[in-house]
Amino acid sequence: MTAVVKRKIILDTDPAIGIPGTDADDPLAIMLAVKDPRLELLGITTIFGNCPPDLGARCAAQVLASAGRSDIPVAIGMATRMGGDLPALLQTAYAGARGKPGSIPLPALENAHNHQHAIDFIIETVLAHPGEVTIVAIGAQTNIALAMIKEPKICAALHSIVFMGGALGFNAEHGRGNITPVAECNIWFDPQAADIVFRSGVRLTMVSLDVTNPSTGLVLAKEPVENVDAASSPLAAMFKQVCATFLDAPMFEWSEGCVLYDPLAVAVAADPALGTFVPMAIGVETCGTLTLGQTVPLRDQPANMLVCTAIDGNAVVRNIVATILA
Repeated sequence: MTAVVKRKIILDTDPAIGIPGTDADDPLAIMLAVKDPRLELLGITTIFGNCPPDLGARCAAQVLASAGRSDIPVAIGMATRMGGDLPALLQTAYAGARGKPGSIPLPALENAHNHQHAIDFIIETVLAHPGEVTIVAIGAQTNIALAMIKEPKICAALHSIVFMGGALGFNAEHGRGNITPVAECNIWFDPQAADIVFRSGVRLTMVSLDVTNPSTGLVLAKEPVENVDAASSPLAAMFKQVCATFLDAPMFEWSEGCVLYDPLAVAVAADPALGTFVPMAIGVETCGTLTLGQTVPLRDQPANMLVCTAIDGNAVVRNIVATILA
């Protein structure tokens, strides 16, 4: 029989576990990246977002430990966007609950990461596997943009980037932004970084709010979470704890359950035919007072990415949960 060739990925993420007011989707994306047999997770790089990146590394390490994969390296990335600052809302959040560990015990910082900066880890890993590595970007794209600036060779050496981010307004109710009326948070956190990635020439796939929302069925409801047997494995226990934290204090109250924004990007990396994808030219607003971070379809320009425009969310959620808990 022919051996299955696994897609090598780096997961660039802002995971938080057990911290009120943070999303469940980043740690669930880590679990899926570890458990999907079509993927080989080469490493995790952390970025600011749900929590600061050093705290995110501790959270990522704990998720990996629960999956029995502490061998996977975690590299801490940028604590600020490219301009050297943080949005005021994150400064406020980090001064509160989102800046310190929550209800789930975490490893000490010195034991949670590989002591290499995320930018250098990305460069080193991509160049070591030319043409093979996909970066799954499910947070601000600062680490990736700065890696491209530091070593432009990675743009040609990357296989692709799949990112969760943006909002194009194709879905009238949910596709117009979750941090401002027109901007999605991952892009809005660092529009300059996203602009660099969008213009990099790397093969890009966009998974936006137009498909990561309740109208597509991409929601993990409360009842299936409650029915998980936490005693069946450490990963099942972590899965249930992570979801319970979100359900008790949701970041976005779009539905009664967890919208699986980021796990969808991982699922697309594993199966590029998972949904409907349309070539488009997409730009990022980097200067607008009212429109900062907006992702904009561009007329009369060559496509720079594939955009996911439709999914069977119910089926995707079932497959994600089954894969994680298998």
